[in-house]
Amino acid sequence: MDKMTERRIIIALVLILFFIGISGCGVKTIKQDVPKEHVPTELETIGNLGAIGYVLGCIFDPTPCQEKKQLQETEDNKND
Repeated sequence: MDKMTERRIIIALVLILFFIGISGCGVKTIKQDVPKEHVPTELETIGNLGAIGYVLGCIFDPTPCQEKKQLQETEDNKND
């Protein structure tokens, strides 16, 4: 063999080993934390009683809710 053929074989082997090293042998898995379901505490549920009462009030008498909605829309238009 002449020197040029030996160099080409060596370069080919080095390139093959280089690409094998880059690609790796296995697939790496990434472990992700799965969020647990949040169970509200008593304090969190009691804190929402005012909002629940307001919604129930709007179901039976929607007039104050509509007035508040119109007031909020006019404030939003002024801010824009």
